[in-house]
Amino acid sequence: MKKETLIQVIIILILTAILGGLVYITVTEMNSTNPRMFGMNPMEEEVEKDTKKEDVDTGEMINAKTIKLDEYDSNITIEEGGEYNIEGSFNHSILVDSTDKVILNLNNVSINSDITAAIGNKGTGEMVINLVEGTTNVLKDNGSSELDGCIYSSGKLTIQGNGKLQVYGNQEEGEGIATTDADITINGGEIYIVCNDDGINAGGDNGGVITINDGNITVKASGDGIDSNKDLIINGGTVYTMGSSVGGDAGIDTDGKFEINGGEVIALGSDMLQNPDDASKQKYVSFTLNSKITTGSNISLKDSIGNEIISFEAKEDFKTLIISNSDLTSVTYYLYINGEKTEYSKTVK
Repeated sequence: MKKETLIQVIIILILTAILGGLVYITVTEMNSTNPRMFGMNPMEEEVEKDTKKEDVDTGEMINAKTIKLDEYDSNITIEEGGEYNIEGSFNHSILVDSTDKVILNLNNVSINSDITAAIGNKGTGEMVINLVEGTTNVLKDNGSSELDGCIYSSGKLTIQGNGKLQVYGNQEEGEGIATTDADITINGGEIYIVCNDDGINAGGDNGGVITINDGNITVKASGDGIDSNKDLIINGGTVYTMGSSVGGDAGIDTDGKFEINGGEVIALGSDMLQNPDDASKQKYVSFTLNSKITTGSNISLKDSIGNEIISFEAKEDFKTLIISNSDLTSVTYYLYINGEKTEYSKTVK
């Protein structure tokens, strides 16, 4: 090989190596800055939490059956099973650490915790949150902890009652209502959730079954609206769930079964769509749209002769949509946006 040719080959190899390194650096920086650009969901990354579950300050141990939060200036911990009446407000956390069932009757409660869950169950026993009729209860969390839901439970979690519950999940990658390897059951209440990750999440390696039997539930999430690492079963109630409009999230996401057997469901997502299983007892329609529908748009579903089945205002941008209620029958339905009939139609079997 001539000397000039050898020098050219060496230069080409050097330039190739340099360009390859630059591309790697650029892609790495773009991934770390905006993982969604490469199909990665930053909400699903493992993040080291600042506060471990065992390091959450237990504060004062409580055994009184009526708890007035205004009287405490630290976290409080309930260790004994039973029923507790909670009222008032404070800027700390209610913690439960019991192997027995604990029932918390929320009576116009306001909690704003700076470093962890507003209500956190560290024990293995069931925690029941009962929303007293005629009350409004507001829960907010913050920080970065392993109790990473505004309402968090290591054991089974049940929410019931006829009161109102507002949940603001502000922790880093924090859910609104969350469990780890435990079931979540909602039997009632007017529940409104806004959060930085999934709205209602049954996480962990084995997940848990999320069952909704009743209630009026609205979820506005920066992750998935409702996410179970196991099953989701909706038997009743009204569910309006919105996943992130940015990308990579759904109104509803499960790793196992997804059944709608009753109630009314509206699920909006960005680009993921999981249809209910064939075992569902109630009919549904679903759409994946070509372009995003913007917040504030009026959405309606009508049959071929113009009978309106449902109408609602989009409270978030979306591209995927699931609608289910008891009025759906085996006919063809058409999607309307701001009163105009679109190209989208579905025949229900």
